[in-house]
Amino acid sequence: MIKAGIDLGADSIRLVTSEDGLVFDEACMVAFDQKGNVLAIGNEARDMKQSLDQEIQVVSPLAMETIDFYALHLLLEQLIYDFKLFRMFKKTILLFSYPTSLGEDECDQLKEHLLDLGAYRVYFDQEIWVASIGAKLNLFIPVASCLLNLGSSNCDIAVFSNGGMIKKSSYKAAGRHVDLLIKKWMHQQHSLLIDDETAQRIKLEIGQTRLSQRPRSMLVQGIHSRQQKLHSVSISENDLVPVLMPLCQQWAGWIYKFLMSLTPQQQEDVRMRGIICCGGTMLLPGLKETLQEMISCPIYVTDDPLNTVSQGLEDLLSRM
Repeated sequence: MIKAGIDLGADSIRLVTSEDGLVFDEACMVAFDQKGNVLAIGNEARDMKQSLDQEIQVVSPLAMETIDFYALHLLLEQLIYDFKLFRMFKKTILLFSYPTSLGEDECDQLKEHLLDLGAYRVYFDQEIWVASIGAKLNLFIPVASCLLNLGSSNCDIAVFSNGGMIKKSSYKAAGRHVDLLIKKWMHQQHSLLIDDETAQRIKLEIGQTRLSQRPRSMLVQGIHSRQQKLHSVSISENDLVPVLMPLCQQWAGWIYKFLMSLTPQQQEDVRMRGIICCGGTMLLPGLKETLQEMISCPIYVTDDPLNTVSQGLEDLLSRM
């Protein structure tokens, strides 16, 4: 029997197998021609976005307001084919962790498609559930445990106790909103138009939510909006603090409101045990400390926040 887990995200898609662990961790993108032939998936598809060939279409199926199921089906079919997940005389079980943007009807549609392709069983679990397992939370004790999953497209918080999810909340702005704020600020402050990749590189290299005495800086290239020429500017970590602080305040306000909606005993449990955090956005320097100060509650980040969900999938696969 073949057992595999897929972590579906707007920015990345990860594949883990019970035998080899994490085997694929790349951009959630697919490139195909006008006839629907898949040319590439993952990072290779992302690199083809710069192609001048108008017959090549590169799509991020989960990155838009409406999910592109045609592109998503092509992406999953190619991923399954590349890693030979469906084989003769072997049954394949697929376990998916899915983001909040994917509703129950969409999960059912995706499940039917995968069963038609040849899967023996297909299971879906919300990303926050799988993340709690990857974070090694003990979900079955009669004490409230709180998990915050702040990824690129997902921003969820939940409380677990006695083997169940007691309460859950989602917020509209996630990690991708950081990139949008950076792009907007670069245009307003420096009249510079930058692409998504440049905004993400700025976030990863000098993204900061607390002022530094020795701020790092980087040179950024883009198109000057008025001159329509290639232009370069130097920006520092401290420049981005006032850009990102309003978003941090929004996250803190949402978390505080969620904590206040719990029972007094659950509130006490969370304040004593802290909030466990995962998701790639938690790698943003200073974010943990900033949120901790704003909500007056201990915050702990998992050892590998970017791959906590994948680790949860591996754990679940090992138990099946």
